[in-house]
Amino acid sequence: MEEEREEQEEFFREEEEGGEVEVFSGLLRNHEVVVEKEAGEKLHDKGNYGEFEDDGLLHLTPVEALLLVERGRLSVKDGEGKEHTFRDLVEYFSRRDPKLWVRYLVYRDLRSRGYVVKQGFGGGIDFRLYPRGSKAGEEAAKNLIYIVTEGTPIDLKELDRVTKLAVSTRKQLTMALVNRQGDVVYYNVLQLTF
Repeated sequence: MEEEREEQEEFFREEEEGGEVEVFSGLLRNHEVVVEKEAGEKLHDKGNYGEFEDDGLLHLTPVEALLLVERGRLSVKDGEGKEHTFRDLVEYFSRRDPKLWVRYLVYRDLRSRGYVVKQGFGGGIDFRLYPRGSKAGEEAAKNLIYIVTEGTPIDLKELDRVTKLAVSTRKQLTMALVNRQGDVVYYNVLQLTF
């Protein structure tokens, strides 16, 4: 497991050390980015990005695509061949998901800490968090991430609902609080019974 984590870290270290960086090509399609099979396998194997679907392509979520574009590892074009910048993609994906930027900040922070992060399964859960160096699908997620922004009230019924969801799935609920400066602080949420 430690060996896999080191391989994933090496994937991005090449850029920092001025080494040869492989840039993958993606196609913007239906509010996601798809990568052809061969390149997709490299991305998936080295960094646990995306999910393969029946069409044989690697499907990246908006936050995965944004991180790879920001780090210079992915070039995204649309069906007409126009290349999109990081800013273009943020604007495009934000039209459908107003919380995109906050989700991206949390996703980027968790990935920079070495965690494997996958999309949540709905019900208010933003992400599933896997242990460092693990492979999603081979191990179960340990934490469910629920994002809250500073200054936004929390509905206690909603918090109770997601806490019960975490308990029922035997996962730790972690609240990611994003402050006004874009910093992220994490709190574990426990359900108290009297």
